[in-house]
Amino acid sequence: MRCAHCGWPNDEAKVLSTHHTSEGWVRYRRCMCGQVSIELITLDEQAETHAQPVSAG
Repeated sequence: MRCAHCGWPNDEAKVLSTHHTSEGWVRYRRCMCGQVSIELITLDEQAETHAQPVSAG
């Protein structure tokens, strides 16, 4: 995934925090440009990790 603001790869963004939820984990990251993104991380039945951006609006 990439930053929606500048296009920088999110895997290089600084992790601010990660919290467990009923859906999986919510992870907050700060990009090099300063933009904060929110990801929902879930596991499928084969224990594979999937991350998707979450809109803050």
